[in-house]
Amino acid sequence: MNPKKLPFTETLIRYGSYPLILGATVILLFGGLAAGWPYFPTVPLIVAAALASVALLERQLPFHTAWQQDHRDSVCDAIHAAVNLAVLLAVHGVVAALAPLWSAGEWWPDQWPLWAQALAVGVVLDFSLYSVHWVSHRVAWLWRFHAIHHSSERLYWLNGERRHPLHAGMMAAPGLIAVVLMGAPALAVGAWLGLLAVHLAFQHSNLDYRVGPLRFLIGAAEVHRWHHKRDYEDAQVNYGEFWMFWDHLFGTFRLPKHQLDANEVGLKETDFPMDYGSQLVYPFSRQPAAADASACDYALARAAFLRETGLAASGEAAGDLRAAWRAHELGHIVSQPYLGLHLQSHAAMLGLAWRSSDYSEALAQVLRLALAPVGDALGRTPPQNVGTGRFGVMERGTWPSELDPLTFQRR
Repeated sequence: MNPKKLPFTETLIRYGSYPLILGATVILLFGGLAAGWPYFPTVPLIVAAALASVALLERQLPFHTAWQQDHRDSVCDAIHAAVNLAVLLAVHGVVAALAPLWSAGEWWPDQWPLWAQALAVGVVLDFSLYSVHWVSHRVAWLWRFHAIHHSSERLYWLNGERRHPLHAGMMAAPGLIAVVLMGAPALAVGAWLGLLAVHLAFQHSNLDYRVGPLRFLIGAAEVHRWHHKRDYEDAQVNYGEFWMFWDHLFGTFRLPKHQLDANEVGLKETDFPMDYGSQLVYPFSRQPAAADASACDYALARAAFLRETGLAASGEAAGDLRAAWRAHELGHIVSQPYLGLHLQSHAAMLGLAWRSSDYSEALAQVLRLALAPVGDALGRTPPQNVGTGRFGVMERGTWPSELDPLTFQRR
């Protein structure tokens, strides 16, 4: 018996939506920009039209009907998308503004047409995205950022941008820095990021589309959905954002023959926050698996940290910078087991250093802000690390005489 033929409209959507919409995006983006169209509003308008098309088509031919219903996520995802797409599109302006500050690299094929340069950007950038993505599934503090992306209990067109903005920056930064230092023009970088935004909407869409053999080359939804499988051990696959080169190269490509069920995506945690503000601070909240101390210890440390921060502000207002610095140091010592408090401590010291025109100390605190997450991930932060530029980059300190070691109260 011959299989039932699909109606023409469904066939067109299933097999034509990705090549037609992405193809039109490529033609308008690269053709328009090469012809001199201004980046703004050209790219935002083209991307918005493509995203709207994906959103409409997934209502016509959903992969799972259950994923059409709101899962307490629509408002949150809309805010994520607005923030991250704005940042994504603004990268062009940032790269263009920073380019004059250094000499362009000599390794960039600037004689190539714009589309070829954008493709080269995409290869380098995608390796950066793949690498940090892979690491984010294995390093606890990075996973706390990345878990937000995996927390959705359905996949649809907005999920591509359900990311903590800091984690999105971490994933892209190595690749962006590399292509810019190589001499890539801002227009090529911005054009690729616009195309990537459209692809990510397809990659996470609830649209039952097919790309044929291309699924082994690009991260289409039929491949990427398996990365969102709730069973953590089964989800360590298909990390590629656009290309699947790296997954094939490093052995992380998988494409099961059966279909992923509607209730198989998301996290095992049932109480994951579903509002934007809570997700924004989630990576900095204390996680039981990452903390060695009890909830009671954390409450004491947080209370002591807030007390010392207040005393530092009072000392600064009174012109007693010595007392202000000492209060910050005490607050820093009690905050170290908890990454969120630890970062707040260095941020507070950075603020005091800047306001008091101590620029060497301010630079030291910037370095500490960068090193603190690394030390936390590697378990290398020394106990009672004094943590200011005046005492070195990483130095053990004795327990301060001013604090009770059990209650953290001032003596």
